Amino acid sequence: MIILKYWNPQYEIAFADWQNVYQFPQKIKMLREVYRGELYYRMPGSCKRISYKQLKRGLQKKQIIIHEELNLLPF
Repeated sequence: MIILKYWNPQYEIAFADWQNVYQFPQKIKMLREVYRGELYYRMPGSCKRISYKQLKRGLQKKQIIIHEELNLLPF
């Protein structure tokens, strides 16, 4: 279970903290990277970057919970 604390409705992105960022409605975890000294997030397999500063401008405090499936080992 992952608890996301902040929501940006313009980009439909939610934050648990600066390291764990999820894109909605697919609930895909975004990759973080540093480019020219700035923090950026991007989707896996995409080259489009969204800066942390852009996301931070429209943040709203909202609690969203993501339930992950349990992957039990067969032994």
